[in-house]
Amino acid sequence: MNEYSTEIYNQIIETFPDLEGQNESNNNLLKFHLENEYKSTFGDLYIETSEDDKIWVRANSPFTTYEVDSTEELFYILEGLMYNELFWVISYEGDDWDDTFLILKDQEIKIEEGITYHILSWNGKNDQTIKP
Repeated sequence: MNEYSTEIYNQIIETFPDLEGQNESNNNLLKFHLENEYKSTFGDLYIETSEDDKIWVRANSPFTTYEVDSTEELFYILEGLMYNELFWVISYEGDDWDDTFLILKDQEIKIEEGITYHILSWNGKNDQTIKP
């Protein structure tokens, strides 16, 4: 792995030792694949670095790619998602993707007319669709 990816990998393993060995080897960039044991719509989770030294987190569901500013933010997101305290929201206007963002478990979403919101949770128990 390149220097940046190695640095991020080491920080992840220091914080989450159970993830050691789950990075795809033979790659210049970091690429973790975390299997979702709940088999929910959320799907599996991926942590990746890019050539331009950015950290990305995404799920199997479409439009879930999210750029992370720091390892601290990454750890906050990982813990929030896996403890079902943080959810992914993907919004659509008709069939067209509109936005992707994260919300806390009890956070209200500002609903816009004509937008459908799909809320995805790690275990699937808090999944919902909001149509105004």
